[in-house]
This record gives sequence, C-alpha cells and structure tokens, in this order.
Amino acid sequence: AATLISIAIPCAALQAMVFGLVGERGWQYVAIVYGTLFIVWIVLGLILNRFAKGFSPELLIEIPPYRLPLWRTVLLKLWLRHRGFLKEAIPIILAAVLAINILYALGIFDAIANFTAPVVTGLLGLPKEAVVALVVGFLRKDVAIGMLAPLALTSGQLVVGCVVLAMFFPCIATFVVLLRELGVTGMLKAAGIMVTTALLVGGLLNLIL
Repeated sequence: AATLISIAIPCAALQAMVFGLVGERGWQYVAIVYGTLFIVWIVLGLILNRFAKGFSPELLIEIPPYRLPLWRTVLLKLWLRHRGFLKEAIPIILAAVLAINILYALGIFDAIANFTAPVVTGLLGLPKEAVVALVVGFLRKDVAIGMLAPLALTSGQLVVGCVVLAMFFPCIATFVVLLRELGVTGMLKAAGIMVTTALLVGGLLNLIL
C-alpha cells in the first residue's frame, strides 16, 4: 500500500505543478498524466498483491462510540508526531541539500548528465539536462517539475518527465516515512520498485508519444 501511494498518488504541490505546467499544453496531456498513474496503480497493485505477502482485514468491524477528544490531548499528540518527524527528516534534508550544492559547485552534475544520457535521452527521450530535475526531485518533486519548464520540452516530453518524476525515487519526506514504516530493507525494495516502474513506464510513454 505504501509503495502504491508513493508511486501513483501525487502530493498536492506536485499536482498543482502538473496542472500549471502541463495544463498550458492542453487538458488532454493532463489526462494522459493522470490516466497513466491510474493504470500503473491498478496493474502494479495486482502484481504486488500476487507476489507480496500480506492480508486483507475484515471489512465489518465494531465501531466504538465516538467521543469529543480534549484539545490538550490532540495538540500534545500533534506536537509529538511533528517533533518526531522533524527530528528524523531535518538532518536528512540538510544533508541532501548540502550534497546537491557540492555537486553543483564541483561540476559533477555535468558528469552525471553524461553518464545517464543513455537512459535519460535514449530511453526516456528527454534532454540530458533533465537529470538535474530528477536529482532535485529527491528533495522536492514539485520544484523538480518546475525545472523542466526552461528546457523547452515538447508536450510529449513534458508528459514523460512529469510521469517519471511522479513515480521516481521518493522525495525526502516520503523517504523518511517509508523508512519508519517499512524499515531499511522494505524501503529499499519500495524504492527499487519505484525506479524500475518509472523507467519502464517512461520508456513506454516515450515510444507512444
């Protein structure tokens, strides 16, 4: 479930960028983006349901009586959850920002772009400069989609880029949540599924569009 949500359900900020950037080219391209994500959600869900271990909880459960909670208790739990998340996420975010700035300063992004050109250009049909957006997508996917705008992509390339970024390696916030919920091994498996699915679907869209 966590893998499916991470792959096929974009966050609100990402959806806003998709509507803003892709919507300028026509509603049909927005429909292609969301239609692709929906199809991937169905197909990948069926595949994971067949091979992944799990169980389906009973649908009929006893619902306890609802009571109005105390605001003090609600605020305390909210603070504890936020504090726990920030305590784990902030060091990772700062480390990722530092790493990306170091890569920029040393010109390593150019080497990465040349190294990944067979995949980014050959498989996905995107210019090699798009690799910067893919890397930045680890921090903020909505910002990464915005970085596709200056590349003067065709409508088909823009659709491919948005779909790949939506399904690609999880952003830092999702990464932290998956790490907490699934553990290191489960998170690595989920990330592998995301990257593989994004490349396969992106390559297929490149052939179709």
